[in-house]
Amino acid sequence: MEFLAKYIKNILLCMVCLSLALPLFSQHHCENTVLLRDTTILPGESVTLQAHDLFEYTWQPESAFVNPHDSVQTVSPTVTTDYVVTGRFVSGNIVSNGDFESGYVDFSSQYTYWNTPSNTWGVIGAEGTFTINTTSALVHNNFDTYPCLDHTFGNGSGHCMYVNGAGTSNVIVWQEELYDIVPNTDYIFITWVATLSQGQTHSNVNELAHLQFSINGVTIGNIFNASSTTAEWNRFYQIWNSGNATTAIITILNQCTATSGNDFALDDISFSPMYTCVDTVTVHVDYPIEAHPDTVRACRGDNKTIYPMQNDEIDAVCGTLGTVSPEIVQAPQHAIVSVSANGSMQIHFDADFVGVETMSYRICCGTTCDTASIVLISTGFESEFVDTACNQYTWRGVNYSNSGDYQQTLTATNGCDSVVTLHLTILKPNINILSDNSLFCETHEMALHVESDYEQFEWNTGDLGESIVATEPGTYSVIGRNKFCSGTAQYTIPHCDFSVYIPNTITPGTPDGLNDFLSLSDHVKSEMQTFEIIIYDRRGGIVFASVDKDFQWDGRVRGQLVQNVVYNYVIQYTSKENRPVQKKGTILVL
Repeated sequence: MEFLAKYIKNILLCMVCLSLALPLFSQHHCENTVLLRDTTILPGESVTLQAHDLFEYTWQPESAFVNPHDSVQTVSPTVTTDYVVTGRFVSGNIVSNGDFESGYVDFSSQYTYWNTPSNTWGVIGAEGTFTINTTSALVHNNFDTYPCLDHTFGNGSGHCMYVNGAGTSNVIVWQEELYDIVPNTDYIFITWVATLSQGQTHSNVNELAHLQFSINGVTIGNIFNASSTTAEWNRFYQIWNSGNATTAIITILNQCTATSGNDFALDDISFSPMYTCVDTVTVHVDYPIEAHPDTVRACRGDNKTIYPMQNDEIDAVCGTLGTVSPEIVQAPQHAIVSVSANGSMQIHFDADFVGVETMSYRICCGTTCDTASIVLISTGFESEFVDTACNQYTWRGVNYSNSGDYQQTLTATNGCDSVVTLHLTILKPNINILSDNSLFCETHEMALHVESDYEQFEWNTGDLGESIVATEPGTYSVIGRNKFCSGTAQYTIPHCDFSVYIPNTITPGTPDGLNDFLSLSDHVKSEMQTFEIIIYDRRGGIVFASVDKDFQWDGRVRGQLVQNVVYNYVIQYTSKENRPVQKKGTILVL
């Protein structure tokens, strides 16, 4: 009894750990449900939002979508909008042999298992029999014209369950008991079903397999029929809530009683917990707008009218939102400023003020704003201001190409002369492209990095940022930008001499004259001076070696062909230019 109590306690602890761990795993997965994260677009542009890895989808606000249940949506918001997708994440299959790759293990059936002919028609020639194999052509004489391959791989290399349906209903085709079921959790039960027939289609729907799911002896969902098209795999599923259950006996029943037809295949059976996922993506709508600094010069007591909006970059789409007018955010102490409805500013300088003062204004378009300064110069004495430009600056008809302090004398009609000093900074940013790899032809990969004083970078590949990875020879260029100017640099990767192509799979187990052995093409051999190949097994043992460019390896190791094995290889050769090259890779023998 003490042993039993400890056993039950351990089981309960495992169930608690599992119930806590799976939601945490699901929550972590939900953080990246939508591939595109928060992004910014211009008015009138569209952006595609793509959710993935969920069983079902619901987008909100639903009014923004034609079909809010599609995984991929295209939106064109006019204002910044949060888009929320809700769905359910399938956590993982807890059926141990749902793809039947381990044969007749980990499940039971009331049908009779055969791996040799049950009668003259083949392995499943008798009613109520089943077997595990790779193609229906091997299990029944009528199924070789339109064979059904397994669903997992679909190429005859995998296994599935082939069934000759019984002539009575409620006979268990497949059953497995699962433990560690988390209470009050939704689970999804999925199976793939295909019809077996001697014709391309099976015209009598009554002779198709009529399958039904049950869990813990209670049927779930409606009966579903296999496809009338032979060897066509279709998915069927039902969702089940565990309630208080901690175990689940999952059963597939065949309700078809026909003895003619009623032949089918099962594969990729899964039973997985489902958890709700919620992910939010914000699409910001950015109205491009840029305010530029101004300088207003006047004598004391003068009135000036300026039009700062004519000196600012405002995108045309801003006009659709109405009049765009400046807003004073820092008023001057020695002048009175008013803004008219047309965006002009009236500035009245104090009569007793001579000097320099700065005011600031902001212009907004939609949700985007920018701020600039206006230097007010009430002339009549020496004043100064600061400005920055790229490469060259023009001030009152004079061009300046170097940083420094420059003076000009300003003369008004009423004689209020003043000497203005400009503290000028000329930016001359550099831009170069550097590489981390001089042996591109060996690695076929080269990281290119920008060395520059610029702030933003755009490559001719369409990539943004300071670095890209080049995988093809050619000329790569980048444009660097900051608030004031832009510059360009380029880097050329020369074309390589030649490359050695080695297939990743050979099929000596299917001697059809196609891809039966590993070898080099005549062109590649003509480009080599010396050559060596060594093939290793997964433990590092050498299974084949040759210095003959005309070698042919059919996958045999010590005279024996072992299939479904991956080997590593190393090839070393010298080119016509006597340059040593090494190539590594893997090859699968089927």
